[in-house]
Amino acid sequence: MRAVVIGSGIGGLLTASFLAKNGYEVTVLEKSPRIGGRFANLPYGGFGLSTGAFHMIPHGEDGPLAHLLRLLGAKVQIVNSDPKGMILYEGRLMTYREGWKYVSFLEKARALKLMADVKRGKLPKGEEAGISGREWIRERVGDNEFIDLFFQSFLGWADSVLDVPAGELAREIRAALKWGGPGLIKGGCSAVTDELARIVERNGGRILTRKNVVEVDVGEKKAITADGEEFPYDVLVSNVGIKETVELIGRDNFDRDYLKRVDALRPSEGIKYNVALKGKPRVGNTVVFTLDTERINGYNEPSSLSPELAKEGYTLIMLHHALQSKNVKAERRKGIEDVYRIFPELEREGEILLVQTYLDGNPVNRVASGQAVEDFPVSDVYVVGDAFRPPGGIEVEGIALGVMRTLERLGIGDFRGWSL
Repeated sequence: MRAVVIGSGIGGLLTASFLAKNGYEVTVLEKSPRIGGRFANLPYGGFGLSTGAFHMIPHGEDGPLAHLLRLLGAKVQIVNSDPKGMILYEGRLMTYREGWKYVSFLEKARALKLMADVKRGKLPKGEEAGISGREWIRERVGDNEFIDLFFQSFLGWADSVLDVPAGELAREIRAALKWGGPGLIKGGCSAVTDELARIVERNGGRILTRKNVVEVDVGEKKAITADGEEFPYDVLVSNVGIKETVELIGRDNFDRDYLKRVDALRPSEGIKYNVALKGKPRVGNTVVFTLDTERINGYNEPSSLSPELAKEGYTLIMLHHALQSKNVKAERRKGIEDVYRIFPELEREGEILLVQTYLDGNPVNRVASGQAVEDFPVSDVYVVGDAFRPPGGIEVEGIALGVMRTLERLGIGDFRGWSL
């Protein structure tokens, strides 16, 4: 069986690895000169930045991505964060436990009941599932500014949006209760994607870079690249997005209702700030949610686990926020003001290395969290990646859940226990 995978992002490489280990003749076609997509290291001025992600996995050693890596026998080290997260509020860092002091006794009781309900699978249904997630929290817990700011920061960091439907937020909470908090990857994002590439090649697959697929002929079952080369397939896996895959196949091959749903899909967009600070690590292996900032939603410190990601004598901080407007210049200005507010020592003890903007054709996620995910309606064609993340799947964990769903459809593995 011949499998062609379009795109070498983490979704494509994960799927290709399983296909190769299960006897498929795998060819991965990547249009750029490097692999990894937005899950790769980016060398810059002596630092190991990233093409997109934060060198961090939302559910660390215990989430769906780590599970798939273990099944593949991937030699990747993921270290769970400790503490799982922190909060920056009113100018000081605190643990989650310390944050309860901003919540009344009644609100805390309601919050604990809500978490217990979500953990046992009592999730919003019907109309309630479609209301604003933050409004759902207010209705269930109380109109508490601290709680609302926390969820705004969480969603901005995790989803690059400031709100999602209640059904999505409940599942993201359930995922955190079920699989725990984040973890850093030793060596950064490329430690994962490079290892997946090795697994593909060790199992007889091939990865071809600078191969830009411009057409998929589903009648003849072949992918055609810009240089005119044709790659026949029995199974085609696309890691380049739902809209993009539709265009490769041709819109005339889809019914009007499906195209309408595809055209309505919207991306999530954001800005990442890479900061170098002199001296020792500031917060260690954790994520900090920033509640009293204008734009920044959170930050982490990848070099606290992997010192090689920072120049000697420095530590690397990555900050992020969801875009609130299309005025990128103003968004960046406000984000930079927040960076200096969070790290007042930056002017004398460091610098902003690089500001990366993710929008339009290069968004954070091609399909933002909380939108309907459905199987691709063309025989033997499967979509994976950031455009195919089942409900509750945050960032690369959502990609891993989508890969699980695809593998099940192909008769590879049983992942029913991972449903949210």
